[in-house]
Amino acid sequence: MKAMFWKDWTLLRKNPLYEAFGIGLWLFIPVTLAVLSMSAPADPATIDGLSAAQTLAPWYGFLGSELAICTLMANPNEMDLSAAVENDGTMETWRASGRPMLQYCVAKSLLPMLIAEVMSLSIFGYLAWGGLVHWNNNAIPKIVCIVLTPAVIAFAGEQILLASHAASVGSFSVISLVSSVPMLVFMIVTLMTSATWALIMLVAFGILAASLTIVSTHRRYPMTLRPIL
Repeated sequence: MKAMFWKDWTLLRKNPLYEAFGIGLWLFIPVTLAVLSMSAPADPATIDGLSAAQTLAPWYGFLGSELAICTLMANPNEMDLSAAVENDGTMETWRASGRPMLQYCVAKSLLPMLIAEVMSLSIFGYLAWGGLVHWNNNAIPKIVCIVLTPAVIAFAGEQILLASHAASVGSFSVISLVSSVPMLVFMIVTLMTSATWALIMLVAFGILAASLTIVSTHRRYPMTLRPIL
């Protein structure tokens, strides 16, 4: 799994387009807040940093899985929607080694989850550094949501992309849009419910995503080669 993580990280570093896209979206929030603080110092003080970070956490989870798209295909910069998705052979190599494919699915999710956590927690740290985090009775469940949400959303998004087996770049793009559904749902949940209920639903969704991954992995990658006794 460490080798897979390092390989994915190397592929991401070799795609400057994805890096620039991710860094731009990552820094958009702090830059916007910095501009607001200079133009209207009274306005940012009214921002609840905990609620803002909790609301943005699903977005960074989705962004983590989107940035890792370049690790799922050999032609991530292809603009022709009818072009075939090129496989780099990693999945076939892993499967031929006899290792469980569930480990492969988990290994492919490590980089998106790490990216999402770094982005989300750095924004939370920035808001706290700016004095926009107001501690109250709901602080603990909100902080737990801020920590868990990016990882759960990134994991779910990555598993949706892995399960799609899209044949063309166009169909893969559609699946990437479908993978944004958990992000949208949890942003709405965060805005409309308390932090405690949001945390309960997040944990339930995480368990569901893990369970579906286990079931889907066994169905998608059956053990066709049995040991000879």
